[in-house]
Amino acid sequence: MPEKGENNAEEDSIPFTKIYSMYQDTHVMIFIGFGFLMTFLRRYGFSALSLNLLLAVISIEWSLIVRGFFSDHFRDHGKFAIKLESLLSADFSAAVVLISMGVMLGKFTPMQYILMTVIEIPVAVVIEWIVISKLKINDAGGSIILHTFGAYFGLACSWAFRKPIQRTHKHEGSIYHSDQLAMIGSIFLWICWPSFNAATSDPQDGRERAVLNTVISLVGSTIATFLVSQAVDHQRKFDMVTIANSTLAGGVAIGTVANVVLTPVFSLLIGFIAGTVSVIGYKFLTPYLTNRFGLHDTCGVHNLHGMPGLIAGISSVLVVVNPEGKYGNSIAELYDGVRTTMNGESGFVYGVQAIHQLIALLIVVCASIVAGLLTGFFLRLRFIRQIRDDEHFSDADFFETPHDFEILTNGKSE
Repeated sequence: MPEKGENNAEEDSIPFTKIYSMYQDTHVMIFIGFGFLMTFLRRYGFSALSLNLLLAVISIEWSLIVRGFFSDHFRDHGKFAIKLESLLSADFSAAVVLISMGVMLGKFTPMQYILMTVIEIPVAVVIEWIVISKLKINDAGGSIILHTFGAYFGLACSWAFRKPIQRTHKHEGSIYHSDQLAMIGSIFLWICWPSFNAATSDPQDGRERAVLNTVISLVGSTIATFLVSQAVDHQRKFDMVTIANSTLAGGVAIGTVANVVLTPVFSLLIGFIAGTVSVIGYKFLTPYLTNRFGLHDTCGVHNLHGMPGLIAGISSVLVVVNPEGKYGNSIAELYDGVRTTMNGESGFVYGVQAIHQLIALLIVVCASIVAGLLTGFFLRLRFIRQIRDDEHFSDADFFETPHDFEILTNGKSE
């Protein structure tokens, strides 16, 4: 850790006082937001909260080590410093794992979740290093390198790990109070998401834009969720699954360009589109992929993180192709690779930057699918303990449960 008075070769790019509150918001998202959002399964509440905590802390520690080995400081001195920004990056890595966990929720044993974490984080960090350091893309809220990677890694892992019993299991489902608990997570995520998208944005005006655009986009996805959820239901009723998830799609969809967009209407539109696509995904696409291809997605991660992540990546291509030219000297910090006349350094032209954004999206999707498939096939090997078929989506195999566990989870009264 940095010592008092020490001038490290890698200085903090964001002052401690400015980033700490956003780091705490991100921490809340990881431990409370994700945890409670996954409590919707009526028999899996203990596992959702406890294993979310376990995987988060393992991810943070493992990410600090892996990222440390990739640092210039380790290359030059054989050791690496841990700073607040290191913890923030570790939280982002934890988000990748927890997104993938959402796809596999109820289908893995605790050891399988841990093995998935150990495998996924190094792959994610390497891919992030390639697209950020080499392609020099802008991805302020990590919608490409975090949400898209985590979603398609998890989906590929789920397909490789697929079993017919997962698609029709009697334990997969919610009850009244489990959906209420899931809404607690959703509300915490909604409130803290602006900090998640803004924490790594630089300079100060980029950080402020990220907060404003994220809130506006979340408003758009929330409005779309309520409108479309009722419109696609044959009884014209709201669906709690989409309300707990699709309302957040705007935060993902705006993430990559949150620090760039100057027009609030654009953010509102992106959020509305993401919310609409997410609801339609939950209503029609998820059942189709499950029944037609055996692609089981417990939490509907494809609808909350996958497709909105793709929207974010495509948006980043369109925005950089059409720069509005009102960023002043901060453009070089928003797009590290773009040629600027203010410093005379050579770099990319805007068109090349747009191509880099698209290439990065393709790399992330392809790499996550390949890595997820290999991980899924590995974790289904015979020597690795599997959950018993009758205890999928249930706490019973790994937790001490109350005597009234069956009564509560089956919705009956004594």
